[in-house]
Amino acid sequence: MAESKRKCREYSQDYLQFGFIGSPTNESIPTCLICEKTFSNDNMKPSNMKDHLKRIHCDKISKELDHFQALKAKFRNRPRLETFFKSPANADLQGQKASYNIALNTAKKEKPYCIGEEVAVPALEEVIRNVTKTNPDPVLNSVPLSASTARRRIDEMAHNVEK
Repeated sequence: MAESKRKCREYSQDYLQFGFIGSPTNESIPTCLICEKTFSNDNMKPSNMKDHLKRIHCDKISKELDHFQALKAKFRNRPRLETFFKSPANADLQGQKASYNIALNTAKKEKPYCIGEEVAVPALEEVIRNVTKTNPDPVLNSVPLSASTARRRIDEMAHNVEK
């Protein structure tokens, strides 16, 4: 039994006249600028896009190409949902990793818990300020180094070793 070959359509710039641009995740898939509906490859036909514009966004059918180009510029420049969750969570995770590593080094060297906030924080601040020439506050705020945090982390790691 021979399988029929499916036609794979490519996104075209001409689709902008119907209010469609390439999807932010996959340029070959059209996405409506107004309602952000994504069309499958099977439905990527100008007639389907025109029909969508006529049925769903009937007030936009008489708009010129310039209107959709302005919408496209706004669409591309606005922040995405992924950006709200990606960076801060990743920065917090990296800060916690650094905090655990500093607590581990504190325990290995048998130093007091307060060494993190008394020695490490001023040293890190100096390095970040002088070497990278940036504001050290965001980095230092993402790395918890207080004495109570260091004690808790060391106790937690010791408990895990005992298990």
